Amino acid sequence: MTPLFTRSMTVVVTSLTAVVALVVGSSPASAIVGGQDATQNYPGVASLTIALPDGRTAWCGASLIHPKWLLTAAHCVSEDAPAPTPVAVPGGTVSARVGSADRTAGVLVTGRQVYLHPDWMWGALAGRPVSDLALVELTQPVRASITLISLTLLGVGDPGRLVGWGLTQFPPPQPVTIPVTLQQRDTTRLPTNMCAGGSPSDGEFCVDGGACYGDSGSPALRRSPLGWASIGITSRETTAEPSCGGPGIYTDPTYAPFPAWMLQMMRKPKLQPCTCPPTIYSTDNARKNLFKPLITT
Repeated sequence: MTPLFTRSMTVVVTSLTAVVALVVGSSPASAIVGGQDATQNYPGVASLTIALPDGRTAWCGASLIHPKWLLTAAHCVSEDAPAPTPVAVPGGTVSARVGSADRTAGVLVTGRQVYLHPDWMWGALAGRPVSDLALVELTQPVRASITLISLTLLGVGDPGRLVGWGLTQFPPPQPVTIPVTLQQRDTTRLPTNMCAGGSPSDGEFCVDGGACYGDSGSPALRRSPLGWASIGITSRETTAEPSCGGPGIYTDPTYAPFPAWMLQMMRKPKLQPCTCPPTIYSTDNARKNLFKPLITT
């Protein structure tokens, strides 16, 4: 078993005036670089916040796929400190804003329970999918439009769109802030070998860049006859050096085992222990330097 990721598309974390990259697994996903303010409505896209035990707050994205359920990246809502396997954060520490491109507006919802996909892991065995997806059950139904999930994945070269509230520049200007308005950027699916640096597995695909710190869990979208539909969940970057804007790896919610698991959990929620092996971390000093605070003032 070897370290699987260089770094995932990172969660943005703040402690009062300090904003840092939160290291979960290798490194979780980022914000839209080179994009623009959202020009239209993207139903069900949500801004996710997670209250951490040390008093900081982590930001990710999510999609409302049912009035009582959010879909996001597993690395956004898991802790790997309780070795040997990651555990879900308490549902009550998760909240989201749904129904607005303004991350400070929309309907405020609170989590009841977090369900990690049981195969979720950063360190993977050969032939095992990474399964970077999780469901957040809400305390009550939300009266808001939901995000459709596409029945098929993009073909290589087909157009899609990335959305999120992550960083819009990297390195970020000081002081570091994340956008209030949802960002969008057009993209295309790339051949898998373009993301080889991030070791993509089954149930994942590669897209042209744009995601950065804070975009983890946000959807990649495609146009469908019924409107925008999700074809991906932001997972991680593919380079060892912080960059943002390069090719990114997305979890594929159309991969047959994933929608089957989602439907099973929404019909009959049941906590399932993670079956994955422990995460293997690099001890390389250069790798450690990737996770220095972005700002401390």
